Amino acid sequence: MPVVVCHYYLDQDHFFKAALKRNLSASHVKDDLVQLGLSEEKAQLISQQWKSQVAAISRVAAGQTLMVNQLIDMEWRFGVTAADSDMRKVGNSYLQLKLVVDKGGKTEEMFMELTLPQFYSFLHEMERAKSSLEYLS
Repeated sequence: MPVVVCHYYLDQDHFFKAALKRNLSASHVKDDLVQLGLSEEKAQLISQQWKSQVAAISRVAAGQTLMVNQLIDMEWRFGVTAADSDMRKVGNSYLQLKLVVDKGGKTEEMFMELTLPQFYSFLHEMERAKSSLEYLS
């Protein structure tokens, strides 16, 4: 495959991944394609296809993301700050998380320390992600 054609497909792949990530409507996709130099007719045809296929594309992308970054294990510890040079931090609760993630055949450990408000915000985001994935399935 010639280098120019290869770059075209890579740029096209990048464009549609970005459009999916930003949840662009069909009209936004069309406008962006026209701004990138595509003819009005071709941009209209592609935007119609985008509109009819975006739900299926989203499901595939979510499935691929989950397969690459799959949570294998999680450990947690709860603690309370007993001493600190800043007296305002003494008595504050925190949660330490150790996440083991499968990164496409290679496992990686990720560590996080969260205050309780941060943990509840993190938990809320995880529940939103779960409901979004259930909706797409």
